[in-house]
Amino acid sequence: MSAGSLDAAYAPFVASLLAGGFGPPPHGEWSAELVAAHVARNNDLIAAVAERIAAGETAGYDNAAAVDEAELAMYTAQAHGTAGLAREVERTAGRLERARNALGERALTPVPVLITDHGQVVRDGLMPIGQLIEGNVTFHLDLHLNQLKALELTSESDPPDEFDSYQVVLLERPVAARVLDEATEQALQRQHLGYLAKMIRSGLMTVAGPVGGDPAVAGICLYRAGTVERARRLAEDDPAVRAGRLAVRVMSWITPKDGRWP
Repeated sequence: MSAGSLDAAYAPFVASLLAGGFGPPPHGEWSAELVAAHVARNNDLIAAVAERIAAGETAGYDNAAAVDEAELAMYTAQAHGTAGLAREVERTAGRLERARNALGERALTPVPVLITDHGQVVRDGLMPIGQLIEGNVTFHLDLHLNQLKALELTSESDPPDEFDSYQVVLLERPVAARVLDEATEQALQRQHLGYLAKMIRSGLMTVAGPVGGDPAVAGICLYRAGTVERARRLAEDDPAVRAGRLAVRVMSWITPKDGRWP
């Protein structure tokens, strides 16, 4: 797993907890709350080991505290429900990411690992601390995410009865955009921002702004102009588009009325 992506790996797990709506578990299995408490507690245990290794100390990992149902029940009670457990998972994922990033070359340090499951020893030996973290955030997390999904009472939805209609405008950077001097470009940028403000004042645009991570797309505008053609004409009147610094791609977008799903 690449550096900086560990916290994001927990997003689907946290989303399931925040959405809630879990049913009772099969006999002998954990509830959604105990699953979440286990994941959070385990993150803390592994992070504590990684922190000590990063500090040049010795440490070993034992998952006993993360599978003790009495301790997990107490953890759950202190978190006050699945929303609180979601915050705990986020907190411990952040701690684990910071500990992982602090390891550097010490990620290869072998540590004693003892893992039990339903009273059976499934791992007893040395493992590099980096590998332990990796396993925790991949197959271990996936296993418990699937447990949560199996406990969800409503995994399907009917389509909404009513919709809101928008037009999405992608402001793209042309491959052969005109090259402007700095003063002209700054003046054009101010005109561009002024035009967006005008569109919002008119009520024909709800929001607009720049995007990152895509070299071809400079920004997104969300219009409520009635039709794609009207939104296109409005977007093409933007001074930056008329000057050839931006191009537009327009599409329709519908959402449930007032953003409410059935």
